[in-house]
Amino acid sequence: MDNLSKLFRCLTVMFFLLCSLFFHGIPSAEAGNRSTGDILEDDVARFAHDFRSIFSSPAHFDGSDWMTVFAVAGTATAAVLWVDDPVREYMLDNRSGFMDDLVSVGDYYGKLSTGYYLGSTLYVAGIVSEDEWVRYTGRAVLEAHTFSLLITGILKAVTGRSRPYLFEGNKQFNWFEKENSRWSFPSGHTTAAFAISSALSRRIDRPWATTGLYALSGITVLDRIYDDKHWLSDTIIGAAIGTAVGLAVGKMINEEEARRKKGGLESLNERPVELVHFSLSF
Repeated sequence: MDNLSKLFRCLTVMFFLLCSLFFHGIPSAEAGNRSTGDILEDDVARFAHDFRSIFSSPAHFDGSDWMTVFAVAGTATAAVLWVDDPVREYMLDNRSGFMDDLVSVGDYYGKLSTGYYLGSTLYVAGIVSEDEWVRYTGRAVLEAHTFSLLITGILKAVTGRSRPYLFEGNKQFNWFEKENSRWSFPSGHTTAAFAISSALSRRIDRPWATTGLYALSGITVLDRIYDDKHWLSDTIIGAAIGTAVGLAVGKMINEEEARRKKGGLESLNERPVELVHFSLSF
């Protein structure tokens, strides 16, 4: 890896650390009233609660919710299937040194390890500094990253879509595959990138941060197609999964933080979070 690529990666990490340390408002002193053991025990319980909320949500969908999910997912996938090949050919025909360096940032941002490095760093920094906002943000990244990739991992194995470099076409779904070369749908890198960006966007809640975060996720989309690892349609669904889970987790964490600031948390027996919600008026 050349020095320019290393610089891009360092700047990416520094960007998030600066966001976390300087743009979150007044730190809460509540953490100082509990031991580290109490904090860890509470966060493990909350992590498990949030996991149940995310994964039990579909069990509470009604017919309309399921129709919305299938309609949106099916329409989005079908709409881009016909441009998968042209987009792939364009990317492969327009390689350059600049693009090589640019997409390396997207590749790094979408890696499995990046989300855990970033989330863990923020979480530990929040505990050490007794800063509730930073700790909550670290947990939001870890939760969004983990939950969204579990969903994507299951879909990969079930659908068994062939990756572009196998030259089997974009309609080759083999179903229940174990080989990574047939785990194209959805894109795991894209899922991770959008999950992290969405969770951080909810936490930072600044227009400039949201713009920068989603632009960074967009570079991950470019990387997956540019490196011939995924079809465009793989990245669209990966982005949808990451965004839905990241925003849902960010919302739960924000509400948890607000309740604690008001004097404590209620029972963990709360209703599942809404992953799909549309309001239409005529």
